[in-house]
Amino acid sequence: MAKGSFFFNPLNDCPGTEEERNLYPASYPCNRWPEKDLIPGFESAAKQLGRLMKDVVVLLTRRIDSYSLKHCNNTSKQSYPTNLLYDMMKDTEKVKGRLLYYYPLPETSSASAEDSWIGWHNDSGFVTALAGDMYVDDETGQQIDCPDPKAGLYVENNSGRAVHVTIPPDCMAVQFGECLQVLTGGSLVGTPHCVRGIDPALGTRVARISFPCFVDSVPAFPLNMPQGYTRDDILKAGGSNSKVPPLGQRWTHNGMTFGEFLQKSVEVYYSWTVNQGGLEEEKSS
Repeated sequence: MAKGSFFFNPLNDCPGTEEERNLYPASYPCNRWPEKDLIPGFESAAKQLGRLMKDVVVLLTRRIDSYSLKHCNNTSKQSYPTNLLYDMMKDTEKVKGRLLYYYPLPETSSASAEDSWIGWHNDSGFVTALAGDMYVDDETGQQIDCPDPKAGLYVENNSGRAVHVTIPPDCMAVQFGECLQVLTGGSLVGTPHCVRGIDPALGTRVARISFPCFVDSVPAFPLNMPQGYTRDDILKAGGSNSKVPPLGQRWTHNGMTFGEFLQKSVEVYYSWTVNQGGLEEEKSS
């Protein structure tokens, strides 16, 4: 309830085939844009940014493939398929831009809540591109500096600590989703993350805007672990984390399609409850 979203596909206003849209309505919705005179230039700017972020992710997949191939070859396991991610991602139309507007928190909100703007979660897809956030006066829309140095994106590092991440205005961050954990045999894992709101004592009119762009496979893509790996290998790679639903509850079997996994993840997350402690924090480097 603390945020609003505008979803769009930057590549195609009506992605996929008619059959695919019927089979996977959550993966291939058609765009609906505001009237052009309502927000002049919005559609073209949104598409341009989303396409740029997708293109950068595709370039990065070559490095992910090289890293994963090397990692698998250095073990007793079988090889990671050459160019697996790049070949799948370069022509995908499963790209989702999400413009997020985080509303100012009410004065009654807890200032110590580490996930007051968005709860702890893993991205369930493949690769997420993320533009730097910006803060605005909720009443005027004027861009302002964030009054709370503790507000914003947090990720959990390998030691289980919450690290505050800031993205420079001229940079883009990249985050890995859980599908990479399956495909790479656990050499890469999904990163738990959340967004901490502004302490109402420091500002009750300040809103946050961010733009993640999710670049994924086609819904029918099978989530297969590399040959020679077991399901336990995949599930243990991410460690034990009580903040997010276990991957094993959602990736129920090898070869499960991405579309099936995405739908299962949505169902599990919306029924998930967890008791969380206070924020264990360290500064990012």
